[in-house]
Amino acid sequence: MNKKVPSKDMLISEYVEKEKPIHQVASETGFAVGTIYNYLKKYGIETRIGMNEKTKKKISDANKGKKSALGSKRTPEQRAKMSKAKRMIWLKPTEYGGHKKKRKDGYVYVYVPNHPNATKQGYVMEHILVMEKHIGRYLKSDEVVHHINHIRDDNKIENLQLMTFKEHASLHMKERWDAKRKGVMTY
Repeated sequence: MNKKVPSKDMLISEYVEKEKPIHQVASETGFAVGTIYNYLKKYGIETRIGMNEKTKKKISDANKGKKSALGSKRTPEQRAKMSKAKRMIWLKPTEYGGHKKKRKDGYVYVYVPNHPNATKQGYVMEHILVMEKHIGRYLKSDEVVHHINHIRDDNKIENLQLMTFKEHASLHMKERWDAKRKGVMTY
């Protein structure tokens, strides 16, 4: 396999002599920025780290007269306000455990790493947790939770039904047959 690599002469010409930034050399030559950077290092070409004097002067001129927050002291109230603002809503703990996240298929996951049926990442589907809380035990291996209205993120107990895997499969099969008989497309 013959891979195309950036040549040393090209890098010296574009990066050193013409003083183009790495990203510009990369876009003009069709290589990734990381590839250009790695070959500069490999060929022993010194990189321009940070900003040149022209750029530093532009930033300095733009910030003249502005009070910098760097090194300033903040009150405990300011710190608390900033910390609260940074927290994401979906990271709020739920009554079943940690934060929630929604999968692409519509199901809601809750972070409960100590749950016996948690994924490798520590998540359990919310409708399972709601049903387990309602019945007061973990689900058995042949039990599933069915959404009565077929809305996957509607996890109110009134919308959930505990069934065996066999009952659940036959219910959906019956619904598909009924829809087919009526000429209606189903999910």
